[in-house]
Amino acid sequence: MNFEKNILIGTVGYPVRNKKFLSDIDVLEMDEAKHIPPGKKAAKHIKESLPQNLATIVTLSKYFIKRPDSKISLKGDANAYGDFQVTDETTKLWKRGIDFALELNATALVLNTPSHITPSYRTVTSMSSFLKNMDRNGLDIFWEPHGPWERSQMEQFARDNNLVLAVDPLRDPLFAGETAYFRMGAFAAGGSRMGVYELEQIAESVAMSNSKTVYCLFDTQRALDDAKNLKDTILSLANGEDDYDEFDY
Repeated sequence: MNFEKNILIGTVGYPVRNKKFLSDIDVLEMDEAKHIPPGKKAAKHIKESLPQNLATIVTLSKYFIKRPDSKISLKGDANAYGDFQVTDETTKLWKRGIDFALELNATALVLNTPSHITPSYRTVTSMSSFLKNMDRNGLDIFWEPHGPWERSQMEQFARDNNLVLAVDPLRDPLFAGETAYFRMGAFAAGGSRMGVYELEQIAESVAMSNSKTVYCLFDTQRALDDAKNLKDTILSLANGEDDYDEFDY
């Protein structure tokens, strides 16, 4: 199996309270910017609290997709947010999110679109216009779509807009590109830690991927266990071993 690539394994958010676990993972998907991104000073403070060798990726604000309610103190006209509008307000919010990510030395952004974002002509046009008008500062964008998108529609939109399509290798075909983003959701293990068979499937998908960098993020109930056990599985397979039934549970 080919594991001669950059493999980053980690969790979505903080699965346990004790942040010492961060030394056990390679990458952390952070949602601190999911609403209003923190300022540069806050980003610097967060960065200082993280291990130096920990890669980070940052979730984009949901207010590019939906309008804020009256309790949210965003600058400007509330109607200028949501629906992937290109306005002064969304452009400034985007820049604030980029500044936050760059201060953290983040390697990528995550765009999670909910089920009401469908592949209609209007939605595809507005999303595409929005993405083309926003400066990414060289950061990848990982796109996790929900809703009634067919696989061919997702792949075409991702390629047309220079996005990395999120896949769950336990159910989805791989998406070709320089970077791959594997995201395993809560359904993947039925609420418990993943077993040997599932971890082998993910590891084999990592090996089969033609991408130079592969991110493996767990958003599962036992995300930390799953991340550590996937590391053990890949190491064992890379060394030609098959005795890895005893994981560090």
